[in-house]
Amino acid sequence: MPNDSPQEIAAAWLALGQMLARSRKVAGYTQETFAPLTNYGRSTIANVETGRQRVGRNFWSRSDEILRTGGSLAPEYDRIRHMSVGQVPSGMPTPQPFEVEPAQSPSSALETFALRPRGDYLVGEWNTFSNLTNMLAQQRQAVSPDALLRLIEAHRECLSTLYRKAGRAPIRADVGAMLGEASVVASRLWSAQGNRALAIAHCAYARQLGDRLGDRRISATARIFESNLQAATLIEADGDVMIGLRLLDEADQASTDLSPAARARIAAEQAQAYAALRLPREVSAALKRAEAAVNGLSPADCVGLYSDWSNARLHVYAGTCHLLLGQADQAVEVLESAVRTLEHDPENVNVALAAAVDLASAYAEAGELERSCALLGDTYNRLRAGGNHRGIARAQRARERLVRWRDEPIVLELEEQMAA
Repeated sequence: MPNDSPQEIAAAWLALGQMLARSRKVAGYTQETFAPLTNYGRSTIANVETGRQRVGRNFWSRSDEILRTGGSLAPEYDRIRHMSVGQVPSGMPTPQPFEVEPAQSPSSALETFALRPRGDYLVGEWNTFSNLTNMLAQQRQAVSPDALLRLIEAHRECLSTLYRKAGRAPIRADVGAMLGEASVVASRLWSAQGNRALAIAHCAYARQLGDRLGDRRISATARIFESNLQAATLIEADGDVMIGLRLLDEADQASTDLSPAARARIAAEQAQAYAALRLPREVSAALKRAEAAVNGLSPADCVGLYSDWSNARLHVYAGTCHLLLGQADQAVEVLESAVRTLEHDPENVNVALAAAVDLASAYAEAGELERSCALLGDTYNRLRAGGNHRGIARAQRARERLVRWRDEPIVLELEEQMAA
């Protein structure tokens, strides 16, 4: 078993951080420009480079790729991890290597987590927990909320326990960041279940946790998704657009710590809020910012809570903005394109359904009432079958927009179908 002292291990982490800093500078990156490419914040990069914070192997292998180091960082990380195995506090068993097999289901992964040795949270590899959080986040657009909610809450509870027990600051910060992200994922699922109060509470918890830890990325992420719940321009009749815009403005202040996907979401949500307020100039400017961010996306950016980001996702927002601004023909054109793109994407079923609901509203505003009712009825049935209460609420709000045609037979038929 390795006999390296804690001081020697700390020195090795510092040396690895310095190696990263040198490689980054040679490649022409600042901490601000390098951080989003790794899905970490600038403060995390600064802490890693000075040996104050540990990050998982995925970070180092990704850095090797970005900085073209010839694969020198990840092997050094492996060497230091091997040195660290023997450094377990007295009285605690040595942690064993732990990997999740690619084919393993979320439920079996959580069962495996429950069997990890005590004290593993003090020295262990955090990629597994982070990967599970991302995996559950990505599935929220494709799997019934009922099926995922129990899993993400169990995962969140596990992280919460580890966070309370973690005594060392760097590890506590890492676990806290994952707990914040898991809380935001849970928020999205509670929202899909129709429980807006719990959804907002989870986001507020993540926001306060991020603020307390000084983690700008988590603080901003929580604000992005809390703003969506507070404004609720297409779902809740009592949504407060101004609270949503304030939260988005606060999130935007941390933009240098965010990935292009997160920046795109901020700008797109701002555009939608401005559209609800009938401010076309502000809508146009916000959509241009979102487009610029989307143009900078890489596959590494589209993970976890931002796995659904693409040009098609932006087109859904743009089409919805046209709808809210009363520009029916433009809304139809943009949303039809988005629906065609998304209808064959099994990973973004809920995004496609949301686009279809807004397209049904746009058809009605463009004078195509029959197409509107047919599409809305079909989409409503699919939302009910999937148990997506947030989508159902969106469809019901779309039905309310048909009130001027309430005496038309086709609208009466739709009313009966949706009331059944």
